[in-house]
Amino acid sequence: MFGRAWPLRAPVRDGIVPTWPQLINSNNVPCTDDEVATSWLNDKAVRKAIHAEQGSVVGSWELCTDKISYYHDAGSMIPYHKNLTSRGYPALIYSGDHDMCVPYTGSEAWTKSLGYKILDEWRPWTSNGQIAGYTQGYDHNLTFLTIKGAGHTVPEYKPKEALDFYSRFLSGKPI
Repeated sequence: MFGRAWPLRAPVRDGIVPTWPQLINSNNVPCTDDEVATSWLNDKAVRKAIHAEQGSVVGSWELCTDKISYYHDAGSMIPYHKNLTSRGYPALIYSGDHDMCVPYTGSEAWTKSLGYKILDEWRPWTSNGQIAGYTQGYDHNLTFLTIKGAGHTVPEYKPKEALDFYSRFLSGKPI
């Protein structure tokens, strides 16, 4: 699933979700470097602040672990999005345009697949006087937005732009 958009009509299959060690051994390239996260999440003060057990109790945090197994049985989240947005709940779907894990084209495809009428055609949005990405607005309060130069964790790559679009969205201001 790394490095490509999810096929629009492909089913999300139930089953075991592979662990990082399984992915690494399968010749797929993981989409992240965990050095900074590992250091941060193993810091005693951070663990205390996020209410995580100390390392002496549960061991150190590792991204590439086989200690956790996860069974995927929820299927696609698209029906949940459609249910909430059709009731009028606003939704902002955003993706970094340099995301190598979940390319924006996949997010764009599933937002289009909802079949909502386009109210605000594909256009640039700006932050601090610069084009920061592109957006498209749909009926039922659904907005799709890209962030130029951002990877999978948008606020990590583009913190100012992320704060800008998210603040505007939460306050009901146009993006």
